[in-house]
Parts: sequence; structure tokens; C-alpha cells
Amino acid sequence: MTQPLQNRTNGGPVERLMGWWRRRSKGASHAKHKKRKATREDFVKYAYEIAAAAEIEGDPEKMHRCTYKLIRLELYERAWDLRVRAAALKQPSPLPEWDGSDLAGRTILVRAYTPRKRVGEELRMARFIAPMAAQAGRCIVLAEPRLVPILGRSFPETEVRPRGIDDAAAFAEADVAAYYETIGLHTVKTGEDMRRAFVLLKADPDRVAAIRQRYLEGSSGPLLGISWGSSNGDKVVPDLQSWAAVLGWPGAKFVSLQYGNIDSDLAVLQELSDGRVILDTDIDQMADLDGFAAQIAALDGVISISNTTIDVAGMLGVPTAHIRDDNLSSAIWPRTGPSPWYPDMIFVYREHRPWSEVLAEARTHLEKAIARPAPAGNPPRDSSARF
Repeated sequence: MTQPLQNRTNGGPVERLMGWWRRRSKGASHAKHKKRKATREDFVKYAYEIAAAAEIEGDPEKMHRCTYKLIRLELYERAWDLRVRAAALKQPSPLPEWDGSDLAGRTILVRAYTPRKRVGEELRMARFIAPMAAQAGRCIVLAEPRLVPILGRSFPETEVRPRGIDDAAAFAEADVAAYYETIGLHTVKTGEDMRRAFVLLKADPDRVAAIRQRYLEGSSGPLLGISWGSSNGDKVVPDLQSWAAVLGWPGAKFVSLQYGNIDSDLAVLQELSDGRVILDTDIDQMADLDGFAAQIAALDGVISISNTTIDVAGMLGVPTAHIRDDNLSSAIWPRTGPSPWYPDMIFVYREHRPWSEVLAEARTHLEKAIARPAPAGNPPRDSSARF
């Protein structure tokens, strides 16, 4: 049983419901129902209540924020609808939004709804370009400028342009427009739909080969990318000493995929790995995402906390162990893996264990994933034949 909205206190209805979600996601007991664990039905009910409350308030930011819970529960149709409605409030369009009708002979403009600057999310949603490119007479994509090279290479039948340069010209050339969520609303309504919608992106093959050759000099691999920190203070991440469970991998070289000032962290990791961590100062992931994609595509596997690295590796099909803390309240990822977004990604949840155990498990899973042949449709991990 749940309390009626009007009987709750401390904030508006959206905040109150989100508080319930956070407590349940962390495993905390509800004050009046200490002995009963929340079921999926409870979470679904609350996700719908949160969405309805946000829509009544008419706050596009709250509407968008609620959708992460819907997506996590694979309630895609409601999530996409809510995002499209939020976008109409926040980013009014000069063009009619695509209604799912025939696009033969017509030009469609595809763009992201971007209330938050999350390049990883835009990268993840880029899979929705594919059905538009196949259906429309012409497809124009407005993308975050750093994503233009990789999206242009991955969808050569489209015209990918940097967002914010001359958007008015792109709108003037199109007949209809579609947010990624609009496309999802008409094409992806179930977890199985999402699995089928997955599209591998393509890194620059020349850069991939050159990077891999440079990293492998003097060794035979494997090459493993690692990312361990976050600028988000709400995230609980492994302490550096716990990475010893990964950095003891015999014969491996480790490539730092971590952003920010990491000099002090790197000194610790170098000691734990006997100096086998590579820091490639030629690649700035914050400025050159295409180079970052080539760097990741050159690797045999990745172990990372949840950040942009996860989405780049996932969209490239690189074997990845995704480290998750027990606080799952704001994530799109399920309580247990796999996820329809990245069907082959390995999810390793903390489950209140010491981080060293979690990272040891991640290493074991990744060792097995690297040893297995690549799934049908994925590029081989040998860079000489990767693309």
C-alpha cells in the first residue's frame, strides 16, 4: 500500500515521491512498512505517479528528470512521451514533430532534447538516427559539435551538422523534425525493441590502428581501459587501493580513460600496477571525443564507473565491466544487468561488499568476455580487422 499524495509532507508531490524512490533504491525501510521490501509493481506505480505529478506541475526539468526512472523500468513509451512534452515546453520547434508517418521523399531534422549537457546520453540516444536515415528521403542531424565526426562516420547516409552553429538553416531545409525521443516513441516501446535498436558506432580506423600499435609496443596485451573517478559528489566510487584487484592482471597494460587532474591518483595506480598505466596526453577526451572513441576502440576491454566512458565503450561494442554502487535511484540502469541499452555490457554491483571484491569480480568477468569470440554483428577485437 502507498500513501495518497495529499497525505505526504516535505515538499511538492514530485520531491516527496522521489524521496520514497531514493529510500527504496538504497534498500532503506519505509517508516510504516519496515518488513516489506518494495516490489517491481511498487516501483512502476511510483514511477507513473512521479511522471503524472511532474506533468501536472508543468515543469519541464522535473518532467525530464522523472523519465530516468521510467527508462530504468523499461517503461519507454511513457518516458519518451513525457520527454517530448517537456521539450515542447522548453525548446519550441518551428517545425511539426514527426508523427510516425511515411517519410519517403521528405526531409527530417533529428536533434537531441538537451536540458542537461550530458554528451554520454546524446551518444547513447544516437542509435535512433538509424531508422530515420533508412526511411527519409533526406536526414539532417544536429549534434553536439564534438560528436559530429563519429556520427558522420557511423551514419554516412545522413548530414550531421554541429548544433548551435546555424540551426535555423537546418530547420529551414526540413519538412518535419524529431527529437531522439520522438523516434523512440514510434519505434522503441519494450526492452526487446531497445535491444534491436542497438547500432554500433565507428571510430576512425586509422587512429584506432595507430593508437593500438603505440600502446602495445613492447608487450602483447591485453590493453585495458580504466576510469575511476567522478566530478559528481553524489557518486560513491571505489577507493584507489581497491583497484589493485584489477591492476594485478598479469601481462596487461592499463590505459587511463579518466578526465580531470589525476596526477596524484595516477601515482598510486602506477605503484599498484608496477608502472603499467598509460596516460596518453595526446588525447583530450573533453575536447576531442572522436580521438577518445578511437582510444577506447583500440582497447581489448574497459573497467569503469558510470560516466561517459561507459557510453563510448558501449556504443563501440568494446567489452566493458560497468561498476555500480548500491545507490541506484537516479540511474537508467537496472538493479541487475544486463541492460537493453547495451546487451553485452557486464554490470557489476557493489551489493554492500568491499570494493576490492567488486573489482576482482569485474576483472574475472572481463577476462572471460575478452576470451570469448565477439558476438555476431560486433567488430572483432583485433585492431587489424576491427573496421
